[in-house]
Amino acid sequence: MNSTTHKIGKRAEVMAIAYLKEQGYCLIEKNWRFKNFEIDIVAKNDSTLIFVEVKFRNNSILSTVDIISSAQKKRIIKAAHHYIQKNEIDLNIRFDLIFLDNNSKNPKLRHFKEFFTPYFD
Repeated sequence: MNSTTHKIGKRAEVMAIAYLKEQGYCLIEKNWRFKNFEIDIVAKNDSTLIFVEVKFRNNSILSTVDIISSAQKKRIIKAAHHYIQKNEIDLNIRFDLIFLDNNSKNPKLRHFKEFFTPYFD
């Protein structure tokens, strides 16, 4: 990832966190790591712990279905599983996507609740 992409990614995460706080979510963690897996944001809303993946694209025409690959979903689920066990979490769990269209000076933010559900092969 080059430095420009990294800066845009960090800006997207800052915007996502601000949005979640405005919506009444409580930020628990950001950029939480387990081995080489990372969860962008861990937040809580009522009795639900939410693992949030933040993605930005310069092309809003792309389908949001393909934004998170099945391999990436598996990594997020593994990291979330470890987070839940390590912190002895007893809450409802949800996996969300916050998507930012970075095609303008004012990126359009879209929040997809329950973007995917855990599955095991």
